Amino acid sequence: MAERRLSGLAAAPGVAGGAVWRIGAVDSGAHAGDPAAELADARARLARAGDELTALADRLRADGATEQADIVETGVLMAADPALDVAVEAAVARGLAAPPAILEATDQLADTLAAIDDPVLAARADDVRSLGRRAASDRATPTGSGPFILVAQDLGPADVAELDERVAGIALAAGGPSAHAAVIARGLGLPMVVGVGAPLLELADGTSLAVDGDRGDAVVDPTTPPPVRQTRAVATGPAVTRDGVRVRILVNAAGPAEVRAGLAAGAEGVGLLRTELAFLDAPDWPDEPAHRRRLEPVLELLAGRIATVRVLDFGGDKTPPFLQGISERGIALLLGQPEALAAQLRAIGTADGIRVLLPLVRDAADVEAVRAHTTAPLGAMIETAAAAARADEIAAAADFLSIGTNDLTADVLGVDRFAPGTVATYDPRVLAQIARVGEAANARGRVLEVCGEAASDPRMVPLLVGLGVTELSVGAARVAETHAAVRALDSGAASELARAAVAAPDLAAVERLLGEAGH
Repeated sequence: MAERRLSGLAAAPGVAGGAVWRIGAVDSGAHAGDPAAELADARARLARAGDELTALADRLRADGATEQADIVETGVLMAADPALDVAVEAAVARGLAAPPAILEATDQLADTLAAIDDPVLAARADDVRSLGRRAASDRATPTGSGPFILVAQDLGPADVAELDERVAGIALAAGGPSAHAAVIARGLGLPMVVGVGAPLLELADGTSLAVDGDRGDAVVDPTTPPPVRQTRAVATGPAVTRDGVRVRILVNAAGPAEVRAGLAAGAEGVGLLRTELAFLDAPDWPDEPAHRRRLEPVLELLAGRIATVRVLDFGGDKTPPFLQGISERGIALLLGQPEALAAQLRAIGTADGIRVLLPLVRDAADVEAVRAHTTAPLGAMIETAAAAARADEIAAAADFLSIGTNDLTADVLGVDRFAPGTVATYDPRVLAQIARVGEAANARGRVLEVCGEAASDPRMVPLLVGLGVTELSVGAARVAETHAAVRALDSGAASELARAAVAAPDLAAVERLLGEAGH
């Protein structure tokens, strides 16, 4: 059959192929014979689902995947929610059998959560639906050795966390790249595409399907099937350009699974540890013991390697319930909560290799205010044009600089950073800001890191190195290829290319320059 490409959104990087294993819906038209028996069955199913999730969370925690375990455990609480029980009882009373009654009740609760304009609660909606599918189905698994591409309308984190090794990738008709299922997939190294749409669900089991978690595509009956599960390349030795310029390759992570994957691929440490993702459901500011529980599994893995721990970057799309309605974000928000900031800094500590990264730094005063609480090296994230304009004074106060290219690009170009595929960091207006920060870092003798998506963009790597970036922190799946991209460069040529790109009149001109240079 002819190859057919279905477009979606990239949720977890990598490419994989296999046979479709579709998780379908329970028959919603099934009716009960004995309401009392159906209600008992429904409650037993929910209890069983809760027990399964508890066991799964225990296994994840034993493996050091604390973040993933905590996400899965939210399903345990949902399974025992009295409001859910009342909704199930009402559905059974109307004549539904246990499985469709559970699905109806969980869908109602999920719809209520999804209708609230809050990304955290929207993620909870996916988790509720996942619980419903688990409790309502017998969870039959396909026969055969695989590999399989799991296809579904959507999935919860537990659905992903317990997949066996026969599953090579995931394609969802709905869902979003920031959902908890995507967090788990990224941590486990499973390529994942979401938002593909209804045509995906029309595929029969066994159909050949490839998922491209880098581009966000699902390819039906691919002409050239990708490897079953691509063996991740491993970088060896330091990343040094052809003319001897050293660039450190680090990994971005939110928990132990991503750190392990990054180190296995050759990363020299962690360039960005996102600490706020573990506390998006917290009822209040986390205390020192809570931070320690999250940090220790990661820091143990690093054992003296670079560990760049970003303090809580709450606000915007990462706002927990207790901070609803706030207008501040990043370090400005934390400085208004000095006890919360001090608690996290104490938990981070000052062991060898640890660096503290401050999000959305506005000026040197932000850095100096934090320095009063810790002796660890302090890095300032430059994420706005205003901060880039103050790069020299910030560099004088900080021990290193880090450019968050996602936010910086959105701020400079005046666009939504979450709009997929609409902006390019190599726009000359953005490159001019990066160049300004690079000049400040060089003048002050500071390390300059990039930890946004641009750090692993093959078009951006030569420009970043040419503008003075000395550390690139990327997703685990991108470590080896970014390492190889650096080793293929001549830094002198990269500098000339970068200068020309900064002076270019528009994005199209930069693209021509990149093309002419073979990037």
